[in-house]
Amino acid sequence: MRILQVSPFYPPHVGGIEFHVEALSRKLVEAGHEVVVFTSNVPRSRSSEVVDGVEIHRFISLFAPLNNPLMPGMFFKLLSSGEFDIIHVHGHFHMSSTFALLSTGFRRRPVVLTSHGALLNLRGWRKVVEIVFNKTVGKWTLKSVDKIIALSRTQADILEKLGAERQKMAIIPLWIDSNRIALQADVAKFRNMYKLDDRRVILFVGRLLPIKGLIYLIEAAKDTETKPAVVIIGGEAPGYSGTKQTLEQKVEELGLEQDIFFLGEFPKQDLGAAYMAADLFVLPSLGEGMPLALLEAMAHGKCAVATNVPGNRDVVKDGWNGLLAEPRNPVDLAHKIDYALRNDGLRQRLGAQARQDIEQDYASEKILSKILRLYDEVQRGRY
Repeated sequence: MRILQVSPFYPPHVGGIEFHVEALSRKLVEAGHEVVVFTSNVPRSRSSEVVDGVEIHRFISLFAPLNNPLMPGMFFKLLSSGEFDIIHVHGHFHMSSTFALLSTGFRRRPVVLTSHGALLNLRGWRKVVEIVFNKTVGKWTLKSVDKIIALSRTQADILEKLGAERQKMAIIPLWIDSNRIALQADVAKFRNMYKLDDRRVILFVGRLLPIKGLIYLIEAAKDTETKPAVVIIGGEAPGYSGTKQTLEQKVEELGLEQDIFFLGEFPKQDLGAAYMAADLFVLPSLGEGMPLALLEAMAHGKCAVATNVPGNRDVVKDGWNGLLAEPRNPVDLAHKIDYALRNDGLRQRLGAQARQDIEQDYASEKILSKILRLYDEVQRGRY
């Protein structure tokens, strides 16, 4: 098959959607398919290149409201590009998906959409934008595609409320390639690099966005009783200026400068070592689609404390393979962190079960075969 992947972002941009699209594209090429990617030039990169057999085209983003790049050049390229057996768009809230669908009005081509999370929990003016979008462009997008991939049953329920037809949906989660998990990473080197000494390590990995709930993790760090411990926050805040500064101000206000470190984006070669060095992984999100960092931490055999919100609770089963805490509740989050750090046996048991569950339910070969079957159904008109 000749497959077009349309994504708002792609590496070297850092995030869950782009990592998934990159991994999916690479796996499809390895399976013998021809893959083309249309994406934005955020951050500025080569306009065209071939990486691991994947043909990548990046288009100028005029601006990116709410981290949503607008690429009119991509729309015109879609109109003039060759035939594709499948167009797979990523993110129903992104204009790149809208442009791809609009182009099919001129040239009929089957379209599959992966939602990557419909959250329904924004606040303030962003909530107004979300409501208007979901009732107009978002609803049209969900009704116009041939098939929708929901990352979980919870997400499928949300998408149905937004206007998606249940018979169009297939539940296919993200995957983790266990063969690429570095269980033998150099933990000592990582600890020395960041001067962690013998302190317990609480790790967060992800973009520094308000929806990640990091302000509550910082407040929880003030209340935790398990000492000495350090909170490592890995990630940046693309498109959301001021977020990191707000978090740093909170750290200073609480006097936690020696206990909370912002390390920016981890180089890929250091990310495995960060997971392995962690005693506990914490994801204090207010909402998630399918959190890739959580899957990665669990694949590394780490016990995770995550908030009890859609996305997180689809992966973490409280007391079975991790612990759930109430969202927006730093006291409960601190309690769960202390509980995990004080009980080494429990933490190790939950981490071992987490890795086993990832290997069983999120294996790349299993997920890829489901996607290929879906492509085949759409291409043949059986949906």
